[in-house]
Amino acid sequence: MTDLHYWLWLQLGIGADADIKNILEHFASPKEVYDSSVLDWAVCDALSPARIDRLTRVSLDDADEIINECNKNGWDIITLDDERYPDNLKDISRPPAVLYVCGNIECLQDRLAVGMVGTRKAAEYSQRAAQYLAKGIAECGAVIISGGALGVDSASHEGALEAGGLTVAVLGCGLGSDYLKSNKQLRSDIVDSGGALITEYPPYTKADKTTFPTRNRIISGLSRCVIVVEAAKKSGSLITADFAHRQGRDVFAVPASIFDPAFQGTNMLIDEGAYVATSPLAVLRRYADEYYTLDLSKVRTMYKISENKYGANAPESKQIDFDSVSRTEDSERQDKAAALIGVNRTVYDSLGGDLLTPDEIEDKTGLSNIQIITALTVLEVQGLVRKAEGDRYARA
Repeated sequence: MTDLHYWLWLQLGIGADADIKNILEHFASPKEVYDSSVLDWAVCDALSPARIDRLTRVSLDDADEIINECNKNGWDIITLDDERYPDNLKDISRPPAVLYVCGNIECLQDRLAVGMVGTRKAAEYSQRAAQYLAKGIAECGAVIISGGALGVDSASHEGALEAGGLTVAVLGCGLGSDYLKSNKQLRSDIVDSGGALITEYPPYTKADKTTFPTRNRIISGLSRCVIVVEAAKKSGSLITADFAHRQGRDVFAVPASIFDPAFQGTNMLIDEGAYVATSPLAVLRRYADEYYTLDLSKVRTMYKISENKYGANAPESKQIDFDSVSRTEDSERQDKAAALIGVNRTVYDSLGGDLLTPDEIEDKTGLSNIQIITALTVLEVQGLVRKAEGDRYARA
């Protein structure tokens, strides 16, 4: 049997987020764990009774099945002692014993890796911000790391791909799983562009409520810094930020309205000392001297750089982001707004800079709920109003 068989047998027994470093300090190798008795296992603090029970029920034949499946699909199996295993990830307290990879994991070598996370039901602002930041960061030679999910994750991967850059998706399921079929093409594009899909879960493992929080430590572990784009007060993205903090990674947050509950988490991170991610340059200039592969000249052209009290590299004015509407579209929108009358005018006027629910609009205007819903539908069709998470509306 090869060492790979013993690594896979061990991973199947101990599961995700196990203290593999402690196990390998107690036993010299996965093979030694296999050759030891249950009594020997019980002496190791990192092997709980539940893990010991699983180790007694898995076999090397189970490892063979995984190896055959990965070979059939062209998926790589990378163990903790493999030279291809990412150094950043190896340094965290609980690195995965085994990684399953579709694509090119070596795209991470000698490159700045920037993690980007946020809610799946992201506001339009957050998706635009994620795509804008990811595009500029990837264009300069960094790798974007995210979770392959909807919302901020997808926008981050898409921004990197739009720049012709590299991106890695860390999955909360096994390769080949049917989770999130709608993102199948995105995952394919990530691999085809030279990036990778990475997971610690064996092939075809289904996603559940426990796999994603566990997965988050890998996103931050692979990264030099993590950008939280949108997070409410209780959010999975804050779990990633916490992992990043404990792993010694820098944490950035995208600023947003202080009145919007969807951004309480990101604003809280800024209050607690997170760096503010207002542009690709605001992120990248911290690492220009650390990574020779970064080329900030590609992003500096987006800014007018001036000497001021904040330093020579501070942006004097920010360029409109990549998805900004044209002047013609702005003019057309203004013309439509000026022509509004009646209930549509009242509802539109009630929407300022804040995101409001229909109930809040009702409180402000005294209109009935059905009048408000009807007006919002008309305004949305006209492109004058946008809908965000939580049935909230704002002017487009």
